[in-house]
Amino acid sequence: MTFGEHLDELRQCLIKAIIWLGIGLAVGLTVANEVVRYVAEPLKDAIQDFNAQRDLALLGYEDLDDPDVQALRPFLTEQSLKWQVVYEIPEELQNLDLQSVQANDPAGPGEATQRVEPRKMAEILKALPNPESLQPKVQLIRDNKGLSTLKVEESFMIWVKAGLIVGAVLSSPMVFYHLWQFVAAGLHRHERKYVYIYLPVSVLLFVSGVVLAFFLVLHYVLNFLLAFNGSMDVAVEPRLTYYINFVLLLPLGFGIAFQLPLVMLFLQRIGLIETEMYIGSWRVAVLVIFFLSMILTPADVTSMIALAVPLMILYFLGILMCHFIPRGPGLGSGAYDPA
Repeated sequence: MTFGEHLDELRQCLIKAIIWLGIGLAVGLTVANEVVRYVAEPLKDAIQDFNAQRDLALLGYEDLDDPDVQALRPFLTEQSLKWQVVYEIPEELQNLDLQSVQANDPAGPGEATQRVEPRKMAEILKALPNPESLQPKVQLIRDNKGLSTLKVEESFMIWVKAGLIVGAVLSSPMVFYHLWQFVAAGLHRHERKYVYIYLPVSVLLFVSGVVLAFFLVLHYVLNFLLAFNGSMDVAVEPRLTYYINFVLLLPLGFGIAFQLPLVMLFLQRIGLIETEMYIGSWRVAVLVIFFLSMILTPADVTSMIALAVPLMILYFLGILMCHFIPRGPGLGSGAYDPA
């Protein structure tokens, strides 16, 4: 096959891959809104649970583990209720406020015909009780506030990003299939066998990391971050862009890190590192794992530990793979030597 024929075959494979990518993008943009809502649910649930826990403590319930107290939490979270303290003010001040609004708001109910004289206002203010003597009342208000955006185009860009990611994921099997058709033609049979064996394992490890991060680790990470904000008395108003980036970074870091056993096996197969070195350097490996976990996850202790512990398990799994999986012919063995 000539060089031009190789280029033509590559062009055909790329065209087919791009067509599948376009189909995936169209489907991804169609379901992008539902994907964003689904991804935002863990944060909304975590905020509601955090607000319920905080409100029960502010209401004076000291033993939050009491069954009667815990029975209130589902009511607060399911109804999206938020605790608030209000003070009842005298009727004179209420009338003063109403008259002021009518006088200054042209769209108010009717024209304002009376104004409060400064002398009368001073008398009303003097008649007010000491603020410390006002009786507080508790209100439960519905908190439907969701994720916020600060730019007009921010929601649109998030929609496009979600569509691109979903489209790339849906079309990736067919895209890789057509690219593999071009690459496989230049490989030997045993080299293709390596791909058929290790590629499914790599995909399984990546998906396992993503699933673990999104469905298990994300919940604890959000609870930790919200509790940390609460300990600093900082109000949380999450932005959609930052949260989506956070949700993408965490599972992606887990998926990449879960490739550790295959990386160890590859380094052992090419003769760069032997199995005995893996065993003898396990303490150094633990230190490196915690360092990489700090880099691959957002800046919080919970996600770092949640990634480091599975990686340590995968490290010892990699040692077992290096020890028990038999060696085969190396890459490039059996190739034709023109000399």
